[in-house]
Amino acid sequence: MKHNSILIAAAAAAAAVLVSGAAHADDLLKDRTIGYVLINKAFATWQSADGKTECPQGFNHGPREQFKELFEGVTNKYAETQLQYEAEIHFPGTGPEPRVFFREAQGKTALGLNLDGKVGPNDFTGPDGEKGIDNQMYRVVGCTENYRGPDGSARHFIESYMQKFNYNRWLFELTNVDSLADDDDVTVTIYRGLDGLTTDAAGNFTSGGTQRVDLNRGKEFIYSMPGKIKDGVLTTAPADITFPESQQRGFPYQSVHAWQARLKLSPEGASGLMAGYLDVERWYHNLPQQWSTHHRSYGAEPLPSQYRAMVRLADGYPDASGKNTAISTAWEVRFAQALIMHPDAPQTIAGKPAKTDIAR
Repeated sequence: MKHNSILIAAAAAAAAVLVSGAAHADDLLKDRTIGYVLINKAFATWQSADGKTECPQGFNHGPREQFKELFEGVTNKYAETQLQYEAEIHFPGTGPEPRVFFREAQGKTALGLNLDGKVGPNDFTGPDGEKGIDNQMYRVVGCTENYRGPDGSARHFIESYMQKFNYNRWLFELTNVDSLADDDDVTVTIYRGLDGLTTDAAGNFTSGGTQRVDLNRGKEFIYSMPGKIKDGVLTTAPADITFPESQQRGFPYQSVHAWQARLKLSPEGASGLMAGYLDVERWYHNLPQQWSTHHRSYGAEPLPSQYRAMVRLADGYPDASGKNTAISTAWEVRFAQALIMHPDAPQTIAGKPAKTDIAR
C-alpha cells in the first residue's frame, strides 16, 4: 500500500507540473505574444571528440607561429617583417600566401541550415542527416582554436561582450501566436533592447525579466518577418538584417543576408540555430580593430590567412564584377523568455525580404 501511495503521489505531482507548465504557457500567450532575449551565441562549429575528423592536419598556427615561418632568420629589417605582417592584417591580399599553410575544416558534416533550399556539391550534411547545409564559415573557423568550443578565446569574448553590453542586447518577439506547439502563421519581430540580462544569485541567466525596446537609436535593428511553429520549433522566413555586435569599439554591427532561424520554443526560452550569409568585409574589419595581434595569438588566429579563406569560400551575393561578397554562416544560440516593453512612440519596422541573388 505504501508503494502504491508513493506512485500515486508521484503521478499527481507530475500531473501538477504538466498542468502548471501549460497554465504558464497560456498566461504568457494571453495576448498571443511572447518575447525572448539572447543569452548565448557562438559560431556553429561541429567538433569530433578529438578534433581529428574535421582537422586531420591539426589546428591553425597563429600570428607568432606564422611570423616565424615567414621571417625566421631575417634580422634588422623591421619594415620588411613586423610592419609588413601588421599591414597584411589590416589590408589583406587575396593571392596565395608564401610559406604558410591554412587549415580549413574538412569533411561533409556541419551544423547549420539549408539557406538556399538546394543540395549542392559543396554543401554539408547535418549530424541528424539533413542534406544541403550551407555553412562555409565553418571551413574558415573550424580548425582555429579561437572559435572552437568550449574554451576558444574569441568565442568567449564575443559571447561575453554580447552578454555584458546593453548595446548588444538582441530581442525577438512572437505575435499572433495561438500555440507554442503548432501555429502556421506567426509574426517574428527583432529589436535591440535597453536593459541588462536577468540573473539568479549564482549568476545564471534566467527567464521572466523585462526588456525595453530601443526605438530611438535602435531603429536600424528592427526587422519583421513571418514565421511558423511546428512541433514546438519556430522557423522564420529569410530576411536581410543587421544585428548589434560591438566589441567595445569599432564596427558595431554585422550584416547578414537571408537571415533565418530554427529554434525550439518553450515558455522559459528558445534554443537552436540561426544562419545567413555574413558580409565578408564587414565581419573581417570588425576583427583587427577590436583585438590586437597579441590577443589573436591566444587562440592562434591567423587573420590574413582567414581572410583569404573567406574570400575563396564566399558563396553568395556577388557584386557587379561577379565576386561573392558574403559567406554562409551559422550560429548556435540560446534565448531566455522576457517581457518586452514597448514605448508609446510608433514603431518603424525596417525589415525587408531577403534578396535572391545567391551564387552557387
